[in-house]
Amino acid sequence: MDKEIFRHYKNIMMFFGEIFGTHHEFVLHVLEPDGGSHVGYIVNGEISGRSMNSPLTNYAKKLIEDKVYLKKDYVVNYVGEGPKGKKFRSSTLFIKNSKGELQGLLCINFDAEVYRKVAKDVLKLANLSWDIAYIDKKTELEQPVEKLTDNIQNIIYSVIDQDILESGAHLSPDQKKLAISKLKEYGVFDVKGTINEVAKVMGMSESSVYRYLHVINHD
Repeated sequence: MDKEIFRHYKNIMMFFGEIFGTHHEFVLHVLEPDGGSHVGYIVNGEISGRSMNSPLTNYAKKLIEDKVYLKKDYVVNYVGEGPKGKKFRSSTLFIKNSKGELQGLLCINFDAEVYRKVAKDVLKLANLSWDIAYIDKKTELEQPVEKLTDNIQNIIYSVIDQDILESGAHLSPDQKKLAISKLKEYGVFDVKGTINEVAKVMGMSESSVYRYLHVINHD
């Protein structure tokens, strides 16, 4: 991504972050010529637990693979789901250069839980609380769900107990393969420099991580 374009969108994120406040998360994904990506900037990442090390979501990758950006400039108001099952109202803006080539994604996640609670409390006063539950469920069924991935450690901990990893215990080959397969599914290895971080967290060498990736890719 051109430095000037990056600076422009970073300023936009900070600007809207100040305006909309802490219920909105802004994530700028920078796409690289070799097909990789990295988070260039993030505002209010604590909303979903995302960080500068977080990879593209599977939904975002599918938008790119399906070349949705050729027909649309943005996709709005779909359901995002955080690592702990928390729901967000999510939207993605495709960042393109003058030739229409995709340079990055600006993703916005809105945490509407506070507003939902207020709405439910108001409806409950009128004995209409069932309406909001129906609307929420109907919306989830109609919208695609984007799984928001947080940091690499938390993905690994979702597969292998954190206490086991931190105790220094030796993982079995099946445990290692399962964890690395899960990381690949989440697109962790699309982010540069993650092989080294995965190796450290799992107590493996980088060559071992590459070896397991090779096995998984050929299964």
